[in-house]
Amino acid sequence: MTLHTRTLAPIALALASLAGAAQAQSTVTVYGRVDLSLAQQADAVDNKEVRNGSGSRLGFRGTEDLGDGLKAVFQIEHRFNADDGTQTKSAFWDGKAIVGLEGAFGRVTLGREENPAYTFGQSPADPWATDTVASNGSIINGRIGTTRYSNSVNYRFSAAGFTAAAQIAEMDGNAPATGTATDRPYSLGGAWASGPIVLGVGFENPADEDDHWATVNGSYDLGIVKLGAFFGTGRDGNDQKQRAYLVSATAPIGNGQLRASWGELKNRDTDVIRDRQFALGYHYALSKRTTVYADVVHEGRDNMADNLKTTGYDIGIKHNF
Repeated sequence: MTLHTRTLAPIALALASLAGAAQAQSTVTVYGRVDLSLAQQADAVDNKEVRNGSGSRLGFRGTEDLGDGLKAVFQIEHRFNADDGTQTKSAFWDGKAIVGLEGAFGRVTLGREENPAYTFGQSPADPWATDTVASNGSIINGRIGTTRYSNSVNYRFSAAGFTAAAQIAEMDGNAPATGTATDRPYSLGGAWASGPIVLGVGFENPADEDDHWATVNGSYDLGIVKLGAFFGTGRDGNDQKQRAYLVSATAPIGNGQLRASWGELKNRDTDVIRDRQFALGYHYALSKRTTVYADVVHEGRDNMADNLKTTGYDIGIKHNF
């Protein structure tokens, strides 16, 4: 071995070691889901179809270690209709598009993100997490709330089983469910977990000056069954008072989960029941990534047109990667 070779060898080894360390400090994960079912929706015309069960998606998320406990974070998520390959909405990264920093102070992100009222105060109350034909989405958001907001600033902090989060967004690009956008939307959410008990709260104020939606939910896991309850109250963009409640149960059976819920959303000013539904389903895990499922739901709201189906169902398969 020449002197030149002996000199370069340790330098090459040192550079390789530094490159490996740099790579270890940054991670990027590619993930996704394809979920399709044969379904008939309730509160809809007779239309047996192949449809998305829970939002097929393709996403990228990652972190970079900046030192001293500080990390850069990002996540982008595309949503699509797996039955025909089209986008679910006009925004390509509709599911999520955020970048930010995370450390001992908590997590701060900018972009398109779930609002914390939905994440902690609404979605955990639904055994289907607002997916499939059995979704309780219109009950838990009161037909007031919005799952995600664009152009938002987000903060989240977790410690000792407690998580608190806040979000404020620009008015532009965030039209309310009812009414007219006149204000910046904001929302607050929090959760506390201790053993079998989980509690969550949320408050959401969409872009209309009149609308707001406050929720509380809780669950207790007995092992053989987990029981849950939800209550929501607020006003929509027409300044009419809405009230909702939901009770649920999930139970592990074999390699799957039995799910059941009953809930109602009522306009208290007009005394009209806007949603009243019972749902039942069983989701069976073929593996850690692949699930087959069947759900049935019965809708009994007021003023339903005669040509709409009161009962819906789906039989589907979901694969995560």
